Amino acid sequence: MSFVAGKTGSFKLGANTVANIKGFKLDIQLDLKDVTNFGSAGWKEQAPTIKSWSGTADGQWNVSGDATGQKALQDALLGGTSVSGVFGVDGTHTYTGTAFIKKISIGEQVDDVVTFSADIEGTGALVYA
Repeated sequence: MSFVAGKTGSFKLGANTVANIKGFKLDIQLDLKDVTNFGSAGWKEQAPTIKSWSGTADGQWNVSGDATGQKALQDALLGGTSVSGVFGVDGTHTYTGTAFIKKISIGEQVDDVVTFSADIEGTGALVYA
């Protein structure tokens, strides 16, 4: 079995790589509607309904030094505008979609660097390429 090293990942806004991102998580979901009925012979039955996606990106804080990345995420949140997010996996494949920035968290500890994370909520389709 072959594994892919996480070091080849990336997170971009459009064509611009967001600086100092150490990791991301992408969640792709299909909602299911319970359609169980008397004829289901005691087994729960499901029907697919709506697909959605969301994610997080985190790393070291660099809002003031990254106008096209972390600052653009912050500006989109404050302005209520959408962004084009590109999650790069394995150095070859991408997941791309339009999203809103739902939340930004900045953390600071005396014995660490300042950290940054953004919660991203997709609007519309997510495309795999």
